[in-house]
Amino acid sequence: MVQYARPDADTDKGNWTASSGSDLYAMIDEESASDSDYITVGDSGSGEACTISLGSVTDPSSGSSHSVVVRASEDGGMSSITLNVNLKDGSTSIKNENFTPASSAGNHTMTLSTAQANSISSSGYGNLSLVLTSTDSMGMGVNCSVYHAYFACPDASSSVPIAAIAMNTYRQMRN
Repeated sequence: MVQYARPDADTDKGNWTASSGSDLYAMIDEESASDSDYITVGDSGSGEACTISLGSVTDPSSGSSHSVVVRASEDGGMSSITLNVNLKDGSTSIKNENFTPASSAGNHTMTLSTAQANSISSSGYGNLSLVLTSTDSMGMGVNCSVYHAYFACPDASSSVPIAAIAMNTYRQMRN
């Protein structure tokens, strides 16, 4: 099974705006992607960032299968936008990655290495955030839109102690 940490609050909106309402996180927090609501920003080359906090998940005690998925597009048709996705544990950057959104909405998956996933503190699974930074390399004011974003990791392991399992086996054998 998989746990999902979805956007749950705006930490810093920057110049990003919501397609409806005022909360950025509410536009990109769906369980299933919806291209009808989104957040957007135009940039003239300096980079425009927003920070969105993510809901809590339980430490999976495994560094495998951690990822961030962001669904985005740009409206210039010239591929001049770079979207940087930065996953943070508090003020510590875990991983950041640039990608170039297409003119139609598409998903980008940023996969964490085992070492990067293991660098998330156990309390950090309740303190994750995404910093999304759109930069227009041509300085043309092209808009970047983000429709959906989330962090995914495995479910937490069962915490049944090995001694309890051994004792149960012993009792079954005695009967």
